[in-house]
Amino acid sequence: MTSQIQAADQNAIHESSMRLAPESPAIIPFMEDEIRRFDAEVDRFRTGDLDNTVFTPFRLRQGVYGQRQADVQMIRVKLPGGIVSAAMLDCFGDVAERYAPLQKGHITTRENIQLHHIPLEQTSEVLRLLGAVGLSTREACGNTVRNVVGPATAGVSPEEVFDPTPYLTAYVRFGVRHPITQNFPRKFKSAFTGNDRRDEVAAAVQDLTYVAQYKEVDGAQRKGFKVYCGGGTSIMPRLAKPLYEWVSEDDYLRVALAIWTVFNNADILRKNRMMARLKVLIDKIGLDEFRDLVDAELANIGPIDYRPLMTAEEIQRETPPPQPASGNGDDGSPEYRSWLDSNVAAQRQEGYHVVYVKTVRGDLTSAQFHGLANIVRRYTGGKARTTQEQNIVLRWVPTGHLRDVWEALTALELGEAGHNHISNIVSCPGTDSCKLGITASMGLAKALRTEIADWNGLADDAGVQDIRIKMSGCPNGCGLHHIANIGFHGGAVKGTDGQQIPSYELFLGGNYGDNLVEDSRIGTRVPRVKVPAKLVPSVLKDIVSYYKDHRAGDSERFNDFLDRVGLEQMTAVAARAQEVGHEAEGGGEMYFDWERTNQYVLERGEGECAV
Repeated sequence: MTSQIQAADQNAIHESSMRLAPESPAIIPFMEDEIRRFDAEVDRFRTGDLDNTVFTPFRLRQGVYGQRQADVQMIRVKLPGGIVSAAMLDCFGDVAERYAPLQKGHITTRENIQLHHIPLEQTSEVLRLLGAVGLSTREACGNTVRNVVGPATAGVSPEEVFDPTPYLTAYVRFGVRHPITQNFPRKFKSAFTGNDRRDEVAAAVQDLTYVAQYKEVDGAQRKGFKVYCGGGTSIMPRLAKPLYEWVSEDDYLRVALAIWTVFNNADILRKNRMMARLKVLIDKIGLDEFRDLVDAELANIGPIDYRPLMTAEEIQRETPPPQPASGNGDDGSPEYRSWLDSNVAAQRQEGYHVVYVKTVRGDLTSAQFHGLANIVRRYTGGKARTTQEQNIVLRWVPTGHLRDVWEALTALELGEAGHNHISNIVSCPGTDSCKLGITASMGLAKALRTEIADWNGLADDAGVQDIRIKMSGCPNGCGLHHIANIGFHGGAVKGTDGQQIPSYELFLGGNYGDNLVEDSRIGTRVPRVKVPAKLVPSVLKDIVSYYKDHRAGDSERFNDFLDRVGLEQMTAVAARAQEVGHEAEGGGEMYFDWERTNQYVLERGEGECAV
């Protein structure tokens, strides 16, 4: 049974991805035959004719993921490069309103949008609605090539070497439904960036990252990429390593196929799915031997013409709106001025700007989706982008419409300043929906935002504002907590009476965003300490206050401060909080997680990430 489903997936429709017309409305083509087969397999599963061990991996390849709540699903929608149109935003709003009980969607740290709590029998209806506007969930889950991350400023950044979006498009189309990508030892995460100085794609924690480079070949400047491999977070965090200093644009898909082949053929990774990422293989055999294996595969791979796969005019097209005859200018409002200073950046195209829209915990309501769609149609080039910081970026906004955009965003409760502020906290869904979740990380994210808002002058300090906070509800790292300046992942400890207390392990000194991979760092885990969830806000304030009070001048950044003074004081702060938790009276506040009314009990199901 398994082989029958896999054979259908592997052979039926990959060729269609290779024959895309330039006017295709989607990077990933929607295929009605897949949805009809999905409906049939759901029926067989419900009647008992299809075993769950066969149905689950099939379902995952359609982007439908089981939740910790019974009989409901999370639908993960791929947004290659984070690109989203106004029609797509409206579709998300419609789906959230009609099918998602909480009437919201969630932006992930892979630039996807997820919709939660949808009954299995309704998922195909949702997939068809998404497909009608060029959206796809194909291989958003499972042991496949996951959503490919791209920079929100691609094509408009003043620092860009060249726009990687067409190359990202071809890579996505080449990989989706490819026979070799359907049953990897584990998931495979990729990114493209055109900026070789500033990191917008968390390049160091991807399985494969392409960084745009020019190289002189035979007297001419040729496009190509520096290639990094083997990054990842979770229980064995690793930074990516440089595999090739330069690969020609003519060879970059050949290199991808060679790497996929080596990964797929690594039988040692199939013995333990929890230790089956590309980083594990490179750790085991070394980068040099891994490169030798890739080179050997390259010798057997002929030319791959990427050009027919690059063009997706409908999704790539952006038409800059004209500058208004007279703009709705600055009236001296401090709120507008603060937003303008922190959330708006000039494009390389004169008179136009990118606008960073700060969400709360990555969530957007149905009304916000529709409101953003209207803003995109009226004031931008027609497309927006999601980011790994769980925000939205508007592009091609004319100078004369900045005030209009801010007012429209404010009306949607999306006009908050500080997209790069300490209060822009990144979090995975945690126990809100994930089977693997240990703690309510989304609840903690809200609590920390509230705490920071009460800091008064402390949060106004420039060094404090630059601190990045990320959290995950378990060690797997979906919130990218390993590369945060201050990171947390969920755990549990026992109180005085043996009852469980929700808690967090603390990571300090992680980093990404500066000088690409070279300045990326995995945070140091504070050893043998778990901070009770209800004490994390006060611990955060103590850590930030200690930094502000003891740094060597206003220009010393948080990570530089940690490098200079060490972690002893920070560890002591966390250890004191842990001790308070150990001594907490049974049944008290410490025994309840954030946004929960029932006393905490660790309930971790069997996740589907490694199925």
